[in-house]
Amino acid sequence: EAGKVYEGPVVIDHPVVIDGQGSAVIDGGSVGTVVTIAADGVTLKNLTIRNSGRLHNALDAGLKVKGNYNVVRDVRIENCLFGIDLSQASSNVFRRNYISSKAMPLEMRGDSVRIWYSNDNLFEENHVEHARDIVIWYSKGNVMRGNRIQHGRYGIHFMYANANEVVGNEISDCVVGVFLMYANDITLRDNQILRAWGAAGMGIG
Repeated sequence: EAGKVYEGPVVIDHPVVIDGQGSAVIDGGSVGTVVTIAADGVTLKNLTIRNSGRLHNALDAGLKVKGNYNVVRDVRIENCLFGIDLSQASSNVFRRNYISSKAMPLEMRGDSVRIWYSNDNLFEENHVEHARDIVIWYSKGNVMRGNRIQHGRYGIHFMYANANEVVGNEISDCVVGVFLMYANDITLRDNQILRAWGAAGMGIG
């Protein structure tokens, strides 16, 4: 329902379309993860997810995705430790979402996007700011295209992740733009990496 605030946590365990019509809010009350998609074929769009817990060891997040073929678009994730956490989740689409972490020192924030053993996902035209890293571990076939990533630590950080694409993104005011660690066959093309900062600052590492 437009304009209404719903209390989290919410677990979506079957295919459904949830449309917040631009003004509905799901509020986690600063405990745990706010929304979990534990199904295939879910569409989540046009709403705000806010106020996750603060526990790193629990990966408290705005949105956890554990299914395939889901679409998340035009969603705002605010004041959540981790933004979007994918775990063994493949062939999902994330488009035009906004993600920011909690107002904490940079190294204490969670990652805006965490992709773990998850393949063939598309992240397109998202805006990420004031979070730690986008991290991609043990995952392949993921495409990061046309995103704006600002005021973080590592813009995009690959670890043991081969055959992914980073195309047409703007990464600005991060310590490192893109970091490739034990990652082969990565396509990096047409990105703008601006104003890396600090003693360890670099564009591509």
